[in-house]
Amino acid sequence: MAGADLLGDGNVKVTFALTIANISAPTAAECNAGVDLQEYITKDGLGISPEQAAVDNTALASRDETEDAGSVKYSIELTVKRKETEVDDIGWDTLVDRQLGYLVVRRNMAHETSYAAGQRVEVYPVRCGRPNMQPPELNAAQRFVSKLFNHTTADADATVAA
Repeated sequence: MAGADLLGDGNVKVTFALTIANISAPTAAECNAGVDLQEYITKDGLGISPEQAAVDNTALASRDETEDAGSVKYSIELTVKRKETEVDDIGWDTLVDRQLGYLVVRRNMAHETSYAAGQRVEVYPVRCGRPNMQPPELNAAQRFVSKLFNHTTADADATVAA
Protein backbone atom coordinates (compact mmCIF):
# COMPACT_ATOMS: atom_id res chain seq x y z
CA MET A 1 0.00 0.00 0.00
CA ALA A 2 1.39 3.39 -0.99
CA GLY A 3 1.66 6.14 1.62
CA ALA A 4 -0.12 9.47 1.49
CA ASP A 5 1.21 12.28 -0.68
CA LEU A 6 3.60 14.71 1.00
CA LEU A 7 1.88 18.08 0.94
CA GLY A 8 3.56 21.44 0.55
CA ASP A 9 0.74 23.27 2.32
CA GLY A 10 2.28 25.06 5.29
CA ASN A 11 5.37 22.86 5.09
CA VAL A 12 7.84 25.26 3.50
CA LYS A 13 9.87 27.79 5.50
CA VAL A 14 11.63 30.61 3.59
CA THR A 15 14.03 32.86 5.48
CA PHE A 16 16.24 35.77 4.44
CA ALA A 17 19.35 35.77 6.65
CA LEU A 18 21.98 38.49 6.60
CA THR A 19 24.90 36.36 7.77
CA ILE A 20 25.81 32.70 7.39
CA ALA A 21 29.41 31.64 7.93
CA ASN A 22 29.20 28.20 6.25
CA ILE A 23 26.42 27.68 3.72
CA SER A 24 26.84 23.90 3.85
CA ALA A 25 26.29 23.91 7.63
CA PRO A 26 24.41 27.06 8.64
CA THR A 27 23.78 27.16 12.37
CA ALA A 28 20.27 27.08 13.78
CA ALA A 29 20.99 30.49 15.35
CA GLU A 30 21.95 32.01 11.97
CA CYS A 31 18.83 30.64 10.29
CA ASN A 32 16.49 31.61 13.13
CA ALA A 33 17.95 35.15 13.21
CA GLY A 34 16.74 35.74 9.64
CA VAL A 35 13.41 37.19 8.50
CA ASP A 36 10.75 34.57 7.74
CA LEU A 37 9.05 35.33 4.42
CA GLN A 38 6.72 32.36 3.82
CA GLU A 39 3.69 34.26 5.10
CA TYR A 40 4.29 37.04 2.57
CA ILE A 41 5.18 34.95 -0.50
CA THR A 42 2.22 33.95 -2.68
CA LYS A 43 1.26 30.26 -2.82
CA ASP A 44 2.99 29.85 -6.17
CA GLY A 45 5.60 32.56 -5.58
CA LEU A 46 8.68 30.56 -4.56
CA GLY A 47 10.51 30.17 -7.85
CA ILE A 48 13.88 28.41 -7.66
CA SER A 49 14.98 26.82 -10.93
CA PRO A 50 18.34 25.15 -11.46
CA GLU A 51 19.48 25.68 -15.03
CA GLN A 52 22.16 23.16 -15.94
CA ALA A 53 24.42 23.68 -18.92
CA ALA A 54 25.11 20.84 -21.32
CA VAL A 55 28.71 19.91 -22.09
CA ASP A 56 29.35 18.42 -25.51
CA ASN A 57 31.55 15.38 -24.94
CA THR A 58 31.25 13.90 -28.44
CA ALA A 59 34.50 12.32 -29.64
CA LEU A 60 35.81 12.60 -33.18
CA ALA A 61 35.19 8.86 -33.58
CA SER A 62 31.58 9.10 -32.37
CA ARG A 63 28.67 8.38 -34.68
CA ASP A 64 26.23 9.94 -32.22
CA GLU A 65 26.26 13.26 -30.46
CA THR A 66 26.63 12.95 -26.70
CA GLU A 67 26.64 15.37 -23.83
CA ASP A 68 27.22 15.47 -20.10
CA ALA A 69 25.96 17.62 -17.23
CA GLY A 70 27.75 20.93 -16.83
CA SER A 71 27.62 23.77 -14.36
CA VAL A 72 24.41 24.85 -12.62
CA LYS A 73 22.97 28.34 -12.36
CA TYR A 74 19.98 29.05 -10.11
CA SER A 75 17.25 31.37 -11.29
CA ILE A 76 15.43 32.67 -8.19
CA GLU A 77 12.28 34.81 -8.09
CA LEU A 78 9.91 35.47 -5.23
CA THR A 79 6.40 36.82 -5.72
CA VAL A 80 5.55 38.71 -2.56
CA LYS A 81 2.32 40.28 -1.28
CA ARG A 82 2.32 43.89 -0.15
CA LYS A 83 0.75 44.84 3.22
CA GLU A 84 -1.49 47.83 4.04
CA THR A 85 0.61 49.22 6.87
CA GLU A 86 4.29 50.01 6.59
CA VAL A 87 5.16 48.14 9.79
CA ASP A 88 3.61 44.93 8.38
CA ASP A 89 5.19 45.21 4.90
CA ILE A 90 8.00 42.82 5.86
CA GLY A 91 8.63 41.42 2.37
CA TRP A 92 8.96 44.88 0.83
CA ASP A 93 11.24 46.10 3.63
CA THR A 94 13.45 42.97 3.53
CA LEU A 95 13.96 42.38 -0.19
CA VAL A 96 15.32 45.83 -1.03
CA ASP A 97 17.32 46.58 -4.16
CA ARG A 98 20.98 45.45 -3.89
CA GLN A 99 20.55 43.87 -0.42
CA LEU A 100 23.01 41.03 0.15
CA GLY A 101 21.98 37.99 2.16
CA TYR A 102 21.16 34.30 2.15
CA LEU A 103 17.87 32.73 1.11
CA VAL A 104 17.30 29.68 3.30
CA VAL A 105 14.56 27.23 2.29
CA ARG A 106 13.39 24.27 4.36
CA ARG A 107 10.81 21.91 2.89
CA ASN A 108 8.62 19.11 4.29
CA MET A 109 8.23 20.43 7.83
CA ALA A 110 5.71 22.84 9.36
CA HIS A 111 6.85 26.41 8.77
CA GLU A 112 6.14 27.28 12.42
CA THR A 113 8.90 24.90 13.54
CA SER A 114 12.16 26.72 14.30
CA TYR A 115 15.34 25.68 12.53
CA ALA A 116 17.24 23.00 14.46
CA ALA A 117 20.39 20.94 14.02
CA GLY A 118 20.11 18.08 11.55
CA GLN A 119 17.40 19.63 9.34
CA ARG A 120 17.96 19.68 5.57
CA VAL A 121 17.91 23.16 4.01
CA GLU A 122 18.80 24.93 0.79
CA VAL A 123 21.07 27.97 1.13
CA TYR A 124 21.47 30.49 -1.68
CA PRO A 125 23.87 33.46 -1.31
CA VAL A 126 21.94 36.23 -3.07
CA ARG A 127 21.73 39.89 -3.95
CA CYS A 128 18.23 41.30 -4.32
CA GLY A 129 17.30 42.93 -7.57
CA ARG A 130 14.96 45.87 -7.92
CA PRO A 131 11.41 45.02 -6.79
CA ASN A 132 9.07 44.77 -9.77
CA MET A 133 5.50 45.80 -8.90
CA GLN A 134 2.94 43.60 -10.66
CA PRO A 135 -0.09 45.00 -12.46
CA PRO A 136 -3.19 45.32 -10.25
CA GLU A 137 -5.78 42.56 -10.59
CA LEU A 138 -9.39 42.42 -9.55
CA ASN A 139 -9.85 40.63 -6.20
CA ALA A 140 -6.12 40.07 -5.69
CA ALA A 141 -3.50 41.40 -3.29
CA GLN A 142 -0.94 43.83 -4.63
CA ARG A 143 2.27 41.96 -5.36
CA PHE A 144 5.85 42.48 -6.41
CA VAL A 145 8.42 40.13 -7.87
CA SER A 146 11.92 40.13 -6.43
CA LYS A 147 14.59 38.56 -8.59
CA LEU A 148 17.41 37.25 -6.42
CA PHE A 149 20.83 36.91 -8.02
CA ASN A 150 22.76 33.86 -6.78
CA HIS A 151 26.21 35.47 -6.83
CA THR A 152 28.32 32.65 -5.33
CA THR A 153 28.00 28.88 -5.13
CA ALA A 154 24.80 27.71 -3.44
CA ASP A 155 24.22 24.55 -1.41
CA ALA A 156 20.82 23.07 -2.22
CA ASP A 157 21.51 20.13 0.11
CA ALA A 158 22.86 21.70 3.31
CA THR A 159 22.32 20.50 6.88
CA VAL A 160 21.66 22.84 9.80
CA ALA A 161 24.44 22.69 12.40
CA ALA A 162 23.99 23.10 16.16
